[in-house]
Amino acid sequence: MRQHLIVAATVNTICTGLPGAPKVTALADGWMMTGPAGASTQCQTLEELWSAVRACFTDASVVDRLQRRRQAYAADPANAGLPARTAEMLTDLAIPKHSQGRF
Repeated sequence: MRQHLIVAATVNTICTGLPGAPKVTALADGWMMTGPAGASTQCQTLEELWSAVRACFTDASVVDRLQRRRQAYAADPANAGLPARTAEMLTDLAIPKHSQGRF
């Protein structure tokens, strides 16, 4: 559970202040991501979580800001370990067309 809490805190920190930012909560077996409109998605893997988070952002400039934030977070020595690995897991996953604006 501790690892899930660290991942949730990392994702929330990276997304804080971005328009349309979701809220991630740790669960015993994964995470619950709640979008700005209140819809929730349960994620069991970090890849699923980042995909769900990325789907909350429909504006390309916001996605770019998210990308820059996660790179800076991962590069900061203060975030070594699991937080940095969590931030590095966000890849250039395409936002599925069917999920844009879903949250």
